[in-house]
Amino acid sequence: MLVEIKKLLIENQGYKTNISLKKMYINSRNIVSITDYNEANKFLLRENSHLKKESFSLLKINKGGSTEEIIAFGSAEQLFSIFQNKSGTKRLLND
Repeated sequence: MLVEIKKLLIENQGYKTNISLKKMYINSRNIVSITDYNEANKFLLRENSHLKKESFSLLKINKGGSTEEIIAFGSAEQLFSIFQNKSGTKRLLND
């Protein structure tokens, strides 16, 4: 089941750093772990970003033989509840 999250994007352009959120869709079955990520807040505070008071989580996603780490908008608890609600729907036995 695909779930929409907002990924934290940090683009360093030398003299300026662009910080934004990008929508992306991930398969909730591929999530290995979700943890609160306070380091993002420390960085955003140093950069004086408008997102400095928001919560962020580190998602580890299984990509076959490796894992990818994504900094996602929202606390680990918020994201977990989203993934659990989406995967709690009725499905076929072989699904």
